[in-house]
Amino acid sequence: MTENKTTEEAGKKYEYSFDYIQKKLEGKRDSYGMLMKEIVRSGICTECGTCAAVCPVLEWDHLAGQPKLTGKCTGCGICYNQCPRTITDPLQLIGEFKSGYVANTNIPEVIGGQDGGTVTSILCYLFDEHLIDAAIVTMKNPNNPWHPVAQIVSSKDDAIKAAGSIYCHSQTVDALMEAVREDYRSIAFVGTPCNIDAVNKMFNSPAGMLKYFMRANILTIGLFCMDSFAPEALYPYFKKDGIDLEKVKKMDINKGKFHIYYDEDDDPVKSYTIKSLDKFKSSSCNFCTDLTAENADISIGSVGSGANKNTVFARTGIGAEILEDAGKKGYLTIEPFDAINLNAVFFLAKLKKVTQYNIQKRKVFIVRDTDQEEEEPRIESAKEEGMGDMRPIIDSRRALSLKKDVNEANKTLDISITNTIGFILEDLKIRVASVDDVFEKNVWVTKIKELFPYENVEIEYPLEQEDGELKLGKVLIEASTESFGKIYSKSYDLTPKK
Repeated sequence: MTENKTTEEAGKKYEYSFDYIQKKLEGKRDSYGMLMKEIVRSGICTECGTCAAVCPVLEWDHLAGQPKLTGKCTGCGICYNQCPRTITDPLQLIGEFKSGYVANTNIPEVIGGQDGGTVTSILCYLFDEHLIDAAIVTMKNPNNPWHPVAQIVSSKDDAIKAAGSIYCHSQTVDALMEAVREDYRSIAFVGTPCNIDAVNKMFNSPAGMLKYFMRANILTIGLFCMDSFAPEALYPYFKKDGIDLEKVKKMDINKGKFHIYYDEDDDPVKSYTIKSLDKFKSSSCNFCTDLTAENADISIGSVGSGANKNTVFARTGIGAEILEDAGKKGYLTIEPFDAINLNAVFFLAKLKKVTQYNIQKRKVFIVRDTDQEEEEPRIESAKEEGMGDMRPIIDSRRALSLKKDVNEANKTLDISITNTIGFILEDLKIRVASVDDVFEKNVWVTKIKELFPYENVEIEYPLEQEDGELKLGKVLIEASTESFGKIYSKSYDLTPKK
């Protein structure tokens, strides 16, 4: 009797503890479903059994190698939160910081600019207080509209002129090195998380950098960044859609849409969903896990702060001192930490973090089946007609990685092509031809609707034969698209070496 009572009391204690923990978790109606979708079915489950160990209605299925429900899921979230593969802790999501704020500019020339104008206001404060000699910023290239160019600015006026966001990669570290060489001693560096990481690594692993970073103090201001786009792909798309880049005054990303403005005070002239622009995204962004520039002194973004304001995290002591002093001296209006909608920041940060589980190697094999017709096939290959044998060879720049191999058994030249340009190539045309002196014959064309970054395709080019033997000589391989013209052209000599 005593033993049963003890067991009953222990069970009640466990129920109380479980109820207490449940209130502290990210409980969602479909927590178990999230665990199965994001962790188990994606192939990253470690089979540690933690989910089953902490949940009263889960047990480990040793045969299937995964958890299974033995009762009704309450959506408490304990299985999802305690899994070692999920990312739910705030420090994991946005990094360490000393204090957080919602801020916006008080400088008349900056009001109405990009979001809250906080970055520009901080630079103005730093210049006015003689705390920096120079700042590294990204500006619009005056000779190439909306293409980024990294610049050294050395005055408040120049900092104001540089205001605004360009959603493309910028080589800001190069400008930083130039500033150090020019003997600037205190420098503010404004960049995206990847650029902040580069500077941070230079300080923490300074192999070969001693003569640079013992000479200058650098304050890092990191920008929240979800995606960066390849301008050579994105801007032709805009132009094709009727956008005149020379008339564009502002671009911004808000609530899942990319907005383009001809007048900063009017409604956007065009808006695109971010998903529709994924094909123009820089391929490196597929592997980035840092939304909030976790290694910066100050991190600034527009997520979680509301219209015309910025969310700001002071991550170091000097960062907090600068923000508070800029607020006291009227450069910024600062609201306390609890004004930030952290859930919005956590949500986007998690989307970035889980990209570490999304690395996939793309490989596509082209198989010609003459008996089966596909409706609008993604890849088509056929012999080119009507070209004759009089097309001259044209050389061009290289934008694809290519490997080739003579397949004597199939009497084909097997060609493996990889997109190395960093964004999706649309309507890619691959031409392969035998070359006799400077003329082509036996021309075959393969058309590929979309070739993703680092995606690999394999095609088979039928080699010429003479009396049943392969006739090996020179072949020309070319690639072109409607948007960029010819992007690859090279001839190869397949003649066996003696």
